[in-house]
Formats: sequence, structure tokens, C-alpha cells
Amino acid sequence: MHSGSANSQVDEVLKGSFDLHVHAGPDPGQARRLDALDTGRYAHEAEMAGFVLKSHHYPTAPLAQTLNRIYPGLLVAGAIVLNREVGGVSPDAVQAAADMGARVVWMPTLSADFYLKGRAAGPGITLTDDDGALLHVVHDVLDIVHHHDMVLASGHVSPEEALVLFRTAREKGIQRLLATHPSGIASIEEIRQMAELGAHVEYTFLSCMPSVNKSTPAQIASAVRDLGFERCVVTSDFGQWMNPPPAEGFRMAIAALLEDGLKVEEITALVKTNPLDLVGMGE
Repeated sequence: MHSGSANSQVDEVLKGSFDLHVHAGPDPGQARRLDALDTGRYAHEAEMAGFVLKSHHYPTAPLAQTLNRIYPGLLVAGAIVLNREVGGVSPDAVQAAADMGARVVWMPTLSADFYLKGRAAGPGITLTDDDGALLHVVHDVLDIVHHHDMVLASGHVSPEEALVLFRTAREKGIQRLLATHPSGIASIEEIRQMAELGAHVEYTFLSCMPSVNKSTPAQIASAVRDLGFERCVVTSDFGQWMNPPPAEGFRMAIAALLEDGLKVEEITALVKTNPLDLVGMGE
């Protein structure tokens, strides 16, 4: 393939794409490459449809709303992550975020018990009791997610907790489910079960970067082929100080997947159609 035609294909896919996982400054304790204003500018200039602005520490809906006014035509979706900084699994915090237009609720990430114990720290926040049943407060959060038709993302909880969460969410009628980059954490069988429960499975391009080095674009291409393109999404998860801006990271992801043999229409599903449908911003 000539580099010129490859570049035009990458640009074609990048236009109108939607990145479900973007970080920006300010963020306490974590150095970010760009603030939210510049992160939005790069996405706007790349003619992306938009992105979800994620912070592990604070709800981003007000910031997202401001960016949408600054960059007409760009759809920045706000989110909340249920870490200790917002009171953990707090129905009140989720209700406030929903009332301000947040589209995504992540279960605990950096405060999750499973995440902390994997780093010889903790204890952290769990979603289930000693019998493996979801805590009442999680049910309350799910009811708010259902009422506002939000996206429910698993965060960094254990695969077992994620499966109970998704199973219960489906029983409550929640349609928008996102398994947060489970590759290398959950088994192939657990990931398959998440997909069978209706969750979209996230593969991040961050996992391919030298700072993380957990996977390769070829492995992502193979995994999405195996699981089925209709059940997968690719995100950047960029924003770290050592990586390019998230919009450029998304361009790199598209180029790398194209190089590894995925077709334009397959990548389009992963970075455009599926993400937009998931957040309810598809046509």
C-alpha cells in the first residue's frame, strides 16, 4: 500500500471518530500532556466527532459542556468515576453527574480493591458482599444509570465483580455496557462472557505504547477478529505526559490497525460506529 493512500484512509477513518477514553489536565497526582482546552482543540482540528473526557478524580460534565460551546460540532461527553474522591460508589454523586449531562459512569478505578491489591496496597472499594452479591448501593447507582440511559463501565474492579455487575445491569434493562480494557486482566472466557452479556469490550492503544507495553496492534487486531467487531471498541486512553495528544494517538491507532490488516470498514466500526452508538450519539 502506498503511504499516500494509507494516509488518506487514516484521515478518512479519523474524521467523525469518537474516542471513549481520553484524559486531560488538570488532574491531581498525574502529569497530563495537555489541558482539556488543548485536548479539545486537537480533536476539533482532526475533525473527530468527539470523545469522552475521563478523570479518575472528579466529574467532568461541566468541563465537557464548556468544551462543546468552545468547539462547535465537537461532542465531548462528561463522565464520573466512582473513586474515593467523589465518595466512592455514591448514588448522590452519580445523580448530580447525570443531572449535568454526564454520559458515562465508571465503577471504581484507582480506588478499586482489586486494582489496589494487585499493587500490594488497599483495601479498596468492592462492589459485592462476602457472598458475591452486588451491594445495595451499587443497585441504587444502576437504577440512576438506567433512568438516564447512561453508559456503565466496569472500571478496574475484578472480572468476577464486572460479570455480576453486567448481569445485574442487563436484568435492570441497562443497554449501554463497557468492559474497561479487560485484556490481560480477565481470562479470554471471562471477556467472552462480558461480550455475551451485551458489553462492548475496550482495547486501548495505550496498551501498545512503550510506557505500558502490554500488547501490540497485531494482538488487538486478532482479539477483535476473534470476539467480533460488533462487540469491540478501540480507544486511545491517552493524556499521559510522555504520549502524543489523544487525537494523534487515535490517528496512530487507526494507522497501526490498518497496517496489521484490518479493513477500513472494520476499523470504522471500532472507532466510530460502535463508540457513537454506545454513548447514544450515533445517527
